[in-house]
Amino acid sequence: MNLTPALTEVLRGGRAEFNRRFAVGLQRYNGIDPAAFSELLTGPVDHIVGAVAKVDNGAVPALADALFDLSLALLGQRWIGTGGRAPAVLAGWELIADKAPGLLAQQPQSLLTAIANALVHWSSFGGGEYWLRTLATLAPRARSVDELLRAGQVAAWRHGLAHYRDSALERARQLDPELLALALTVPPADWKDEMLTRMARNRWYRPDKPPQAAPRVMLRVGAFVGYGGRFAEPPLVGSIDGELLLHSAGQRYSLHADVFGANVQAHSDGKLAPAHELPPGWRIEGSVLLSPEKRFPFAEHGAITSSAVTIDTLVLTHAWSHGATVVALL
Repeated sequence: MNLTPALTEVLRGGRAEFNRRFAVGLQRYNGIDPAAFSELLTGPVDHIVGAVAKVDNGAVPALADALFDLSLALLGQRWIGTGGRAPAVLAGWELIADKAPGLLAQQPQSLLTAIANALVHWSSFGGGEYWLRTLATLAPRARSVDELLRAGQVAAWRHGLAHYRDSALERARQLDPELLALALTVPPADWKDEMLTRMARNRWYRPDKPPQAAPRVMLRVGAFVGYGGRFAEPPLVGSIDGELLLHSAGQRYSLHADVFGANVQAHSDGKLAPAHELPPGWRIEGSVLLSPEKRFPFAEHGAITSSAVTIDTLVLTHAWSHGATVVALL
């Protein structure tokens, strides 16, 4: 293997221990390909170590330790490597090494683990390509690992992980205005503190777009299990203690939606009484939703089967569709 001197020195000095760890990994994870692990060491791991060694050679031993163990575990669990379910993990590690080697030198284990966990999570939501692009902007500007991770969660919310909304808003309040603006893909020169207040009050407000009139159909959420979704049959919408839920085939799912995206998360087993709620003055006629000002036809999805409303959101389900429709009321 042709490795950078920094990684070569660490592997040579700890050869017996690294060999022991690899043997344990072979026992723990069936089917680890030694050649695939070798490719990780000579490729991404070597690149990351080389980038950090340029700014802090003293951090290399701890970094190499973390990379060795995490790479072995992720390869064994089939997250990375050929056919891996979260190949972007390696790109995320290399991005941090290139853009913020000093931060990686400070806390290699925690930062590598956080990036890996984030991209494993993103593997269920499209892979995280746009999140990584924003992270590349944030990383060189963050003053600490904690600040980068806070900004990273805000960026994850911005790029569609609506279930992070509440925690991301809390972290947003702790960020420097420039870093916050960048996490939300707003030009820093255009950022105003009042924007965050408006975002907290109105889930359909976007600081980087002109305002749009409500009511309006915002998005569809959910899909058939055969197409990567969670629903075995068309869902129905209801609520428990004010929380919007979708029900399909005996399973309940919490619904998370705002201007940046929507998704469903497993909630609990059991039935859910379908709701038939509408804002005052609205009505349903078959597959058509009618407000006092607008008409929303959904003929391609079949008759509207249930509807639930909150102060700012209306959710509809349909007879022929495994997705629900989300309507912004603000």
